[in-house]
Amino acid sequence: MSVIKLKITVDELDNVLTQYDQMKIYRASSYAGTYSEITGAGTRIQLQQGVDLYEYDDTGGAATSWYRVSYYNSTTQAESDQSEPQLGEDQTAAGVLSVQELKDVFLFGIDLTDDAGNPFPDIMFSWGIRSAIAFFERRLDIHIKKKVFTGERYDYYRGDYQNWTIIKLRESPVLSVEAVRVKWPSNTTVIEFPSEWIQLRADVGQVNIIPASGTMSQVLLTAGGSFLPLLAAGRDFVPSILEVDFTAGFEDGEVPQELRDAVAKLASFAPLNVAGDLIVGAGIASKSISIDGLSQSINTTSSATNAGYGARLVQYEKELKMVMPVLERYYKGPRLLAL
Repeated sequence: MSVIKLKITVDELDNVLTQYDQMKIYRASSYAGTYSEITGAGTRIQLQQGVDLYEYDDTGGAATSWYRVSYYNSTTQAESDQSEPQLGEDQTAAGVLSVQELKDVFLFGIDLTDDAGNPFPDIMFSWGIRSAIAFFERRLDIHIKKKVFTGERYDYYRGDYQNWTIIKLRESPVLSVEAVRVKWPSNTTVIEFPSEWIQLRADVGQVNIIPASGTMSQVLLTAGGSFLPLLAAGRDFVPSILEVDFTAGFEDGEVPQELRDAVAKLASFAPLNVAGDLIVGAGIASKSISIDGLSQSINTTSSATNAGYGARLVQYEKELKMVMPVLERYYKGPRLLAL
C-alpha cells in the first residue's frame, strides 16, 4: 500500500459551516466501485472557519484508489451527498517529483487555468508524473519508486553456492536485503541465514552469504549433509529453493537528478497539450475583438495539427531523445550476446 494524499477544497465554506462541522472520506478500488468510509468518529476532518483547503493522508490506499467526500454534522448525524470521485496524489510519486516542482520548474510561465479561470486540477499533473515514472521504470528496467519484494524464488546452482551462495537479484537498484532462506517447494523452510551473513552489492543487485568468523566449518558441513540432502547426492541444479526478501528502488528524496529531470519533461506533455488548446479558448486558433473602431487580434500556433505550446513540447522531446541513450547505457549496462 502507498500513502495517498487527498486535497479537498470546500466551496462556499461559510454556507457549509451553517449545516455541517466535519467531512467524511470514502474510498473505492475503481471509479465506479463500492465506496466505503475510511474515516471514523475520531478521524473525520474537522471543518474550520476561514480554512477552505484540507489535506488527508490515506495510509491504506493505492495509486489506483478513488475517493469521495461528504459533509457531516456530528451532532445531528445529517450528511450531504457524496462528491464526484477523484484520485489522490501518490506520495511515493511525490518522493520522485512533486506537483509543485513540476509547475514551478517545467511549466513556469504557462497559464494553467481553464477558460473560466479555474486552475487545472492537481490530478492532471500527478497523473502525468505517475505515468512518466511507470514509463521510465519499464524502459530502463529499474524501479524508481521503492518497492518491497517478499518470497522471490531463485534457482540453486552448485557452482554459485560453493562460491559464497551467489544470487543475482532480478530487480534493481537494490536498497536492502531483509532475508535469505532455503525453502522446499512445499514451503517448508530448511534454513534462514543470519542477517549478518548477508552481503549485498547494491549497484549490481548481487547477494552473497559470508558466514561469520568461527562458523565456517559448521556451515560447510550443514550445507553438504543434513541441510540439503539433494546437494549431498551431487545435484548441480535445484529450481526455486532459494528465497529472498528485499527492497528495490530509490529512497524518497534520493532519486538521481537525471531521472527526475527526464520524468518531469515527460510528465509535462499532457498539461502543455491541454494548456495549449486553451490559450484563447478551447479549439480556437485566433480571436479578434472590435469595439467602436478599436480592434485587437490574437493569433496562436494552435491548429488541428499543432499544439499551442508546441515549441516547448518539441524542445523537451529533443532533450529526452538526447538523454535516453545515456540513461539506458548507465542503468541497463552492456548486454552480452552469446553466439
